[in-house]
Amino acid sequence: MKRKITALILILAALLSFCSCGKYADVTVNGVKIGKGVYTYFLDRAKSENPKLGEDELKTAADGMLLRYVAVNSRFKNDGLTLSVDEKTELSDDVNVCWQYFGKYYEDIGVSKQDYYLIKTSEFYREKLMENYYSDNGEEPVSEQSLKDYFNKNFVAFRAVTGFLTTVDENNNTVSLPAAEREKITKQFGKMASDINEGKASIETAASYAENTIITNETVVISRNSTDYPEGFFENAIKLGNDKAGSFAIGDYIFTVERNDINSDELNLFNEYRDDCLKALKGGEFDLLVDAWSENYKVEKQNTLSLKK
Repeated sequence: MKRKITALILILAALLSFCSCGKYADVTVNGVKIGKGVYTYFLDRAKSENPKLGEDELKTAADGMLLRYVAVNSRFKNDGLTLSVDEKTELSDDVNVCWQYFGKYYEDIGVSKQDYYLIKTSEFYREKLMENYYSDNGEEPVSEQSLKDYFNKNFVAFRAVTGFLTTVDENNNTVSLPAAEREKITKQFGKMASDINEGKASIETAASYAENTIITNETVVISRNSTDYPEGFFENAIKLGNDKAGSFAIGDYIFTVERNDINSDELNLFNEYRDDCLKALKGGEFDLLVDAWSENYKVEKQNTLSLKK
């Protein structure tokens, strides 16, 4: 009995510590008041993600987000976790940058910077909970080797020169280059790759072989599902050997790509993308776990709260 009472106290403490002070929403979670700005944020987010939902459906979606928010905050405290100094600094920086761009919008709908800080804090808590849950000492350990295997199969590191097989006509319309010009550019990009592989040129100097090119200034890393490059780019790039170059065209783009060793100690890329690998492997499963945690909480309505027009 004492253990149950202690758990309840911890849950209530967690709820209270994550409600913005001052104005409260017309909803409670397990009887505890929720900051009006926090709930307004979830209403706005539900609306942006599901613009066709009716008002009742919108509030149901916002309620689900709120319950997951509370569940994450409570679990984080109950597990005795804390954010490191570096994580707190990153959190603060993220909030300040986002507020520069979106602060006016949020203030107009009734979300304060403090409200936004609480939301972002919960997102950091969620990441740390996931990391802890799947750590060596966690409830469902995921080995470093399985993460590295996933990283090697689903991420590629490279530098690239990008060219264009189009031009603009007299009516300012984008049109395909004539066949002869396309062939000329294709040969130029092929020579880039050959000279890089033979040690005759670096990717910087090879980029000058053709006009109107764009070169990446440093190593770029993309995942298999990345939309930063056209479909098929990843498959072509990962087929190259480490430190080898190749050229290929996709639609109206042409590339010379020099693949970098993704396991290079100098680049230290795995540590940078480790969390992305964990999310890809276990993100869906962890979402279901958070949903299960949220079932311990209940939203109760008082009056109604709508977004400002």
